[in-house]
Amino acid sequence: MSVTPRTTARNSLTDRKVPASLIYEEINGVPYYYRGYRAVLSRQKTTEEVMGASALQSAIVSLLIHVLYKYLPFDEYLIATNEPGLHLAPGNNLSNDIAVFDQASLPTPLDDKYFSVPPRLVIEVDVKIDLPNNVSETEYVYDKTQKLLDFGAQKVIWILTKTRRTLIAQPNERWILTNWDDAVEILPGCAFELNLLLRSKGVIV
Repeated sequence: MSVTPRTTARNSLTDRKVPASLIYEEINGVPYYYRGYRAVLSRQKTTEEVMGASALQSAIVSLLIHVLYKYLPFDEYLIATNEPGLHLAPGNNLSNDIAVFDQASLPTPLDDKYFSVPPRLVIEVDVKIDLPNNVSETEYVYDKTQKLLDFGAQKVIWILTKTRRTLIAQPNERWILTNWDDAVEILPGCAFELNLLLRSKGVIV
């Protein structure tokens, strides 16, 4: 599934005037802006306000990073967060909440550009962009997931806070949609049960 044909019309003259700082990612040459960017253009919110994550989203990312650092060998993986950018191809630049790279796959030293090698694992928490009316969140999630897998990611995990569901996608396997009570394997020897993890820190009751 690709959202390309249905979103190119969104790249109107008005959209081209949006500051680059409000672009969250670019897919097939089409810019996607942070959710709430129109409030910034009308001066109802600041750029920082629409770029920030919610308390729940931030807690999920923080706790998952803790799990990753606890169980993954430090010398074998680089765990990148703070919206690490991925350059897949010209006109395709994605952002992630967490990207785990095999250390051996990375150039040394790293520079100030986006990562251009596929991560071993990507974890996303919610959709953070403003979608056009004719594209659903499901279409966007599926399209972005498939692009990441085609790029070479070995697993993509989406955590969706509104429905409390988790999507797990791997190349050449059926994608799995489960709930937060089930254990989710991140990588061999590293797994989490999200409800249990969140309750342990009093994030949910």
